[in-house]
Amino acid sequence: MEGIPGPLTKEQVTHWQEKGYVIVSGLIEQALTESCKEHMLEIFKDTACKDFGSDGKCAFPTCSDLDRVTTHENLIDSVSQLLGTPDILLTQSDGWCKAGHLDFGAQQNNDQRFHMDYGNNTFLHPTPWHEPENVAAIVYLADTEITGGGTAVCSREGDEDELYQPPYINMPGNGGYWEFYNDRTHAEKYFEEKHPEVAKFRKKIYDREVIPVYKPGDVLLYRYDIWHRGTPVKVGHKRSVINIAWKKRDSFWHLTWNPAWTQWNYYGNIERVLISLSPKQRALLGVPKPGHSYWNEQNIKWFGARYPGMDINPYLKALKL
Repeated sequence: MEGIPGPLTKEQVTHWQEKGYVIVSGLIEQALTESCKEHMLEIFKDTACKDFGSDGKCAFPTCSDLDRVTTHENLIDSVSQLLGTPDILLTQSDGWCKAGHLDFGAQQNNDQRFHMDYGNNTFLHPTPWHEPENVAAIVYLADTEITGGGTAVCSREGDEDELYQPPYINMPGNGGYWEFYNDRTHAEKYFEEKHPEVAKFRKKIYDREVIPVYKPGDVLLYRYDIWHRGTPVKVGHKRSVINIAWKKRDSFWHLTWNPAWTQWNYYGNIERVLISLSPKQRALLGVPKPGHSYWNEQNIKWFGARYPGMDINPYLKALKL
């Protein structure tokens, strides 16, 4: 994975590769972070999300500053470093606001059970550890020292780590454990009563749990096969984040969480977003990069005609290389 330039240090890349996650500061500008936080608090001023996601309110494309985070080149370059390739696609982007409350029902994410994210992003099992295909991120807009709600992680400790021996099925919703519970207490009670050997395994995960303190602008970069969970937000507070995910371009078995980006065409909003992006950022959404075999002079001119004001010169210049 060497040779891919980007904003992450060698130590940060290694931490992600070996431990399964890394927390990075400084990738997103402070002013942009604050703008996104204010936007989210306005959207959710009278409510908040008791489960994951915004029900479309802040899902990409939003035609707001949230889109600038989703398509931020620092994030694109960081993911390229971690996956060892610049050929990546966006598969998820949704901003949401988790509120502190005292509902600990069976399907609440207030105090989540430990899990891995691959289960509802692909029908397949993750590839071997040293052959990653995805990167997920949580961009924090809040200070969790104030709000609570920091994502807990259980890092991988080497190839012999007993908690990271595939297949990864010791969680609700996998391996025949179809009695699904999102809440920690309900999930662990289920395993204790019906699958005590799994309960013993999962207790070891909780014993190694770490809940970092996240500051506004911090980015948790993690994998679909890392044990993690959501923790309670303090009552009276709201914690805003943006969840984003990417995959290697040719990994078609990893599906897109959001509705198709093109679903929002025809009204000029997503078109204006596309026009404003660089070729690298557009490639994240499935537009071939300059120099790709798709492009010829005719296709490029038609592309420019569809989006008046778009700079098509990078695509034209690549034809001459």
